[in-house]
Amino acid sequence: MLTVVKKKCNITDIEKSDCVLARLKGAKMGNLQYRKVTREVENTSFTCGVPSIDEYVKNSYYPTIVQQAYGYSISGRGIVLGYYMIMFREIELDDFPPEIADYDPEIKDRKVSAVHIRYIAIDEKYQHNRIGTAAIQTIIKSVKMLAANWPIRVITIDAREDLVTWYEKLGFRKMVYNTPGQDGITVSMFLDCMQKKDEFMEYIDSIYE
Repeated sequence: MLTVVKKKCNITDIEKSDCVLARLKGAKMGNLQYRKVTREVENTSFTCGVPSIDEYVKNSYYPTIVQQAYGYSISGRGIVLGYYMIMFREIELDDFPPEIADYDPEIKDRKVSAVHIRYIAIDEKYQHNRIGTAAIQTIIKSVKMLAANWPIRVITIDAREDLVTWYEKLGFRKMVYNTPGQDGITVSMFLDCMQKKDEFMEYIDSIYE
C-alpha cells in the first residue's frame, strides 16, 4: 500500500501536484499502475517538458489500436503521472559493440530483435521522484521475462543526451552509432537481455578448442 501523509490535502492552499507528491512520498514505486492506452489521450494539461514527446503521447492511441506499438499510462493513487510506449523492431548487428556484433547465426540478415522504448514521459510536475526509474525497471523486468520464451536480444532507447548517465545507471550502454532523435541528436542505447551468457561463452569456447 502507498503511504498516505496524514495531513489533509486542501486544493485551496496547496497545489494539486504537491498534494499528489505528498501522498506518494515514501511509497514503494512498485505500486504504480501501468495501463495500456485504450482511448485517445485527452490530458491537455500533461507536459513532460519536451513538445515533440508530448505530441507522441497525444497520438499514442492510433499505433496502439493497430498493434504497431503499445502506449501505456503510469498512474499513482488514481493520478496519471506519465506515459511510455514500447514496440518491436530489428536492428543491424553492426550497430552493436563486438560482444553482440561478432556473433551472427546467419538466420536474420545480420539483424537483432529488440523491444524499443519509444519514449518515457513523466509529467513535469512529478519529475525527479523516481517515477521514471520505477517505470523503466518494470519494462526491463517484463521484457526479460518475455525473452525467456521469445527471441528478444535487447531493449533499446534513443536517449536524450542529458539522460545518458541515468540510463547507464539502469544498465544501458551506448550503441556504436547515434541517430537523429526527437529534439536534435539523441544517443542510441541498449540493454542486453541474453538469458544464458555463461552457457553461450562455454559454447563459443568449445567451437574454437
